[in-house]
Parts: sequence; structure tokens; C-alpha cells
Amino acid sequence: GRLVSTRCTSEMAQASTIGFRFERALSRARARVGSRDTSSTRLRALAHRPVPRSLGGEKRGNAVRISASAGALESSPFRMIVLRHSDSCTQDADLRDHDRPLTSWGRTAAAKLCSELVAKGWAEPDLVLCSASTRSRETLGEMVRTHAPLGKAETHFMGSLYAFAAMDGLTADHLRETVAGLVEREGGRDDRVRTVMVIGHNKGWEEAATDFAGQTVKLRVANAALLEFAGEGAGTWAEAFDQNAWRLTGVAKHGLREPKKECETEFGGDGDGPMPMPA
Repeated sequence: GRLVSTRCTSEMAQASTIGFRFERALSRARARVGSRDTSSTRLRALAHRPVPRSLGGEKRGNAVRISASAGALESSPFRMIVLRHSDSCTQDADLRDHDRPLTSWGRTAAAKLCSELVAKGWAEPDLVLCSASTRSRETLGEMVRTHAPLGKAETHFMGSLYAFAAMDGLTADHLRETVAGLVEREGGRDDRVRTVMVIGHNKGWEEAATDFAGQTVKLRVANAALLEFAGEGAGTWAEAFDQNAWRLTGVAKHGLREPKKECETEFGGDGDGPMPMPA
């Protein structure tokens, strides 16, 4: 069974670690810049290779490499759902960006997106990492009301997902570090955590999805990039992220007509907050 958890980390509790994470993510991002052209070529080549039929039983730190039959392994590759929160436009100038709630249209759009994920077979992740912002939490809440099994996933509300989304080019590395770290720190659960949903903000979410997919990905509010690992020999999330060989299987959307809102010009449109706050 899945472990049900609601761990909400406050902004104050995470403030002391964000600076260190920023420097580490920045150094990683700089290291990746020099090999970006060749890594994109390698990714396109890897995307057409089959997932290996078997993996050994060796360990990497606390992460246990899985052993599975060909059928079981091929039916459960590593998958990521990079989901942008739903619409949160507001005319309340006194409300902090972090605290903006969903609009009524935004709640409907979140529910519709969830229904689309159910239809595609992507609505029951094993692990959910959600920005601690109000609009992100409410997006997840509407999705759980639409599809109760989603509420069984282990869920972490994280202030760092809000902070990193506003930083140029750092979100993908932060997601890699956070997902792999959580899985390994709690006993090496790569065999049980096969699908991860991350809920957060632009600009970081579009940048991260584009980085993972090796192609431009656009995410409007209540959109989700669906990514599947397409490399070879990765038995842990850390190894999958090292290869960075992800195939974009599609972008799930709510399917509603976009609303016309009086506050579009004030807040940038499309549910976005005043930059450089995450959108």
C-alpha cells in the first residue's frame, strides 16, 4: 500500500536551507550548460531505445535497484507529472502572491485536468511534491475531490518549490535533487515509487519540463507535462536523472475555454502573478 502523509514545511523552516540549495543548483546548472547541445542529441537517440528487460539486484547507497520480470518492469517505468497550478487571478492588491487562492474557474479547470489524467492513466502517483502556495495546494485539493485515490499518495508541501520556480534555469536540478533525495533518504523505495507528480509554478515548471523532455514544453494554468523515462539500465531515480533521457508522452489539459478576466492586465494574464514571483 501507499503511505499517506501530509508534511507541510513552512517557509521559515526552509529559509535557512534555500541559500545553500541555490548555490548547489547553480553550480550544477553551470556544469550542464557546456554539454547541453550534445546532451540534447544523446537524449533524442535514447528516446527511441527500449527500456531494458531486466535489472540486477545491486545497491546504490540506500537506493535498492529493483529486480523484476520483463513484463512487470516494462509496465512500470519511471514517470513524472510536471503540473502547473490552476488559475488564481485576484484583484486583492493586499494579498501576498504566495496566498492567492483559486478562482471558481480555476477550481473547475483543476477538476477537469484531473479527469483527463484519469482517462490517460496518470492520476495515481506514488509520490506528490506540491508547492506550499495556496493556489498549488488548492489545485491538488480539487484534484483529490475529483479522484479520491490521488489522496492516497505520499504528499509533501514544500516552500522551496515556490522559491525555485522564480529562479532562472534552476528548477529542473532542484526537482532532481528533491525527488531522488526523498526516495533514497527513506529507505530506497525506487521499486515502489515509480510515478511522481510535482505541482508548482512557471517560469520554473516550463523550464524544467523543457529540460527533461529535450524539446520546448509550454504549460498554461492547469496543464501537466507527462514524462516517461526512455533511457537504459536505470534502477533508481538518481540514475534516471543522471541520464536525463525522458520522453514527453503528451501535455494533459483541462479542455475548457479560457476565461476573460478583468484582472488579466493587472496580473499579467493566464493566472500569472507579478514577476519575478512564480506564476
